[in-house]
Amino acid sequence: MAISAQETCIINGTIAHNDAKVKKVSLTYTDEFGQSTTVATAKVKRGRYTFTYSLPADAPVLRYTITGMGHGHDIALFVEPGEVVVSTPSVAQSAASTVSGTPTNDTYAAYKAIAADAQSEADRQVAHLASLHGSEWLASDAGKREVKRIMAQQSIKREAESLRFLIDHNASPMTPWVIEHVLLSKLTAAYAEQMTKAVATSLHQHPYYLSLRSAMLASTLKVGGEAPDITLPMLNGDTRHLTDFRGKHVLLHFWTDANESAALMAELKSVYQLIREQPDQFVILSLSLSTDASAWRESVASLGLDLAGWFHACDGAGMQSPAALRYGVDTTPRIVLIEPEGHAASLDMETDEIVMRIEQILSGDLYYLDQKE
Repeated sequence: MAISAQETCIINGTIAHNDAKVKKVSLTYTDEFGQSTTVATAKVKRGRYTFTYSLPADAPVLRYTITGMGHGHDIALFVEPGEVVVSTPSVAQSAASTVSGTPTNDTYAAYKAIAADAQSEADRQVAHLASLHGSEWLASDAGKREVKRIMAQQSIKREAESLRFLIDHNASPMTPWVIEHVLLSKLTAAYAEQMTKAVATSLHQHPYYLSLRSAMLASTLKVGGEAPDITLPMLNGDTRHLTDFRGKHVLLHFWTDANESAALMAELKSVYQLIREQPDQFVILSLSLSTDASAWRESVASLGLDLAGWFHACDGAGMQSPAALRYGVDTTPRIVLIEPEGHAASLDMETDEIVMRIEQILSGDLYYLDQKE
């Protein structure tokens, strides 16, 4: 029976020296909340294994890992239609594995080769210095300065070539992933914005582009700025995004079930009474940073918070929740008011300020329009 390459990713792997005597490996996907799911398993026979993983026709290209070789020996790859070839020298050298065979994996391998080539060139130049001047000179102050110069030169060359490569391959799904996870912390806000804008429009609905854009917005979050989008696992089991509430004022409320009093929730209920008759204008979105989903659900029920127009979400990641990190939440409660077009109208609001702001908005006084920068 022929397998359609358009709907199937076949991963053929080899371990040249199975020093750890690995008998089974798994194909694992880790979501943005850090939750890992095994999607396929394969037996290792004479150092070889094969995964045959069916994909929905419209599935985005995402990064998975091959696990089961022991802690620190996972192998990353992009899962997409076609045949992926994974070659591992040994379990102990799993970091040296090569991944090839499909467009995104080949592109990512070429990107990583830039750093490897720069390091090889630096090593070659240092070895040449050693052959000319000897190891003693290389260990001297003059030698150390020359080695530092070579390393800095190759580092600049590597970074320049890497940026050019990403721009030249701006339609590859690996590009927004690399920008966010490898480069974003090194770039200025202005440069990060330009790199984000350079990603091809064909990727603008891809999860990695959306994540990159939210991360970029989070790094410069301010009143008047666009609010980062976040993924919301809802109380009813659905998954929604903050952008789904565009067109309404959103009171985004971060809380933790364990250390917040019923008194605070009573205050928020008074806020709710102001907006409950205006469902087309306002919603409250409470995002719990609890790591215990059962306790969160019990709190929502016991506090009487499951109300029309008051939405509840929890991703179970605690203070490491991607949503909390996007909004710089290091303590709770934190309340952010987002206006209908998706800009932050107020940050770190107290409940008395919330009441005042809502009353202003209901009266037609859109005070926040004067705060945009």
